[in-house]
Amino acid sequence: MVDEEHLNDVEAFVPNSVAMGGSGEGSLKGRTFVAKDLFSLQGHRSSFGHERWRSTGAAATVTSPILTHMLDAGADLVGLTKLDQLAYSLIGNVGEGAPPRNVLDDRLFCGGSSSGSAAAVAAGLADIGLGTDTAGSIRVPAAACGLHSIRPSHGLIEPDGVIPLAHSFDVVGVFGLQASIIADVLKVLAPGADKITEPPKVKFAADVFDEADAQTARIGRAAASAAADVMGGPFEETEFGEFTSTDVGDLFARLQGREIWSNHGPWVAEHGSSLAEDVRMRLERCERFSQDPDRAQQNDRAERLAYTRSLRVAVEPGTVVVLPVMLRHGPMRDWDDRQLAQFRSECFRLAAPSSLTGAPQAVFSVHRDGDPRSVGVGLLAAPGGEFRLLEVMAMLGDDARATGMGFG
Repeated sequence: MVDEEHLNDVEAFVPNSVAMGGSGEGSLKGRTFVAKDLFSLQGHRSSFGHERWRSTGAAATVTSPILTHMLDAGADLVGLTKLDQLAYSLIGNVGEGAPPRNVLDDRLFCGGSSSGSAAAVAAGLADIGLGTDTAGSIRVPAAACGLHSIRPSHGLIEPDGVIPLAHSFDVVGVFGLQASIIADVLKVLAPGADKITEPPKVKFAADVFDEADAQTARIGRAAASAAADVMGGPFEETEFGEFTSTDVGDLFARLQGREIWSNHGPWVAEHGSSLAEDVRMRLERCERFSQDPDRAQQNDRAERLAYTRSLRVAVEPGTVVVLPVMLRHGPMRDWDDRQLAQFRSECFRLAAPSSLTGAPQAVFSVHRDGDPRSVGVGLLAAPGGEFRLLEVMAMLGDDARATGMGFG
């Protein structure tokens, strides 16, 4: 499927990776895919981003239906890909072995935690990358590696056979260089999904883009204007910062952290010393959040419900909100710990509207002439709007490698 030298050069795959041929028939016949090493595959020990997890866990007794559906639809599995430790990072630098290489720009990490899947697709080792997204783990790698992607509505794809991080935020997502191929995959994994029929509208989150670097803001505005044109709907600027504020990020961190500790606290208590320092420190914070008084935890759950209601007023069915995925190019390999932490924090709160409410968000990547890096433009819709987002992306520029013209 791929030559061994190229596979090793990209550093995308786990040491005990597995390849499997598909059925040879179906809508994905002739396509290849990779899967983040947290999908169960019978007889395989998942790493969950860390060799200690693999050594302390048992081999899977069943294969995730997600992988089975892909294989049955004719796609060939190229291999299982690296991820950041316990799927708990947005950088792509703390997985098993050497970090995956970003072929778009060697100066960049791939973004996390679905770093290996993004690296493999960007390098041409597979047509499709499967990963998970809790707080940006599909969206950030897509933007960093110059890929299109979709984080579908929460629960649209049943996560059977997927190791959870924080269950009420976890979503199975898809990378690709073509939006049309991502749509084909989504039809296989969520065949009963409805399509939005409401009149289209595009909202440009001007105040959030004001925080971003000039190139990101310019490209975001051009993409929003073009999206309104191809959809045949109105374009308007909107104030959206209330949904991506520091307070929202703090709420998200508390809610997510408690779920993470509930899922993995016992394992971390026993094996946490083997984790990277920044991952371990954030897990210690998760433990502290889990010890908050019941009243504080109830208040946070109520605040999440209120946030969700407010967002669904702002993002009606049919509406596409254009947001940045990153405020600046990154994550750079030469950044120090402070810079990486700042980048993670920025991306985390930008991911909150989708993650907290279960709304779908796509990443439309725009490549620029003379600049190896890309800009990932986030497209947010109301729950159930993932196919509209993919249709818009296909009209704007189906091939992520050829979307530089006309976007600022």
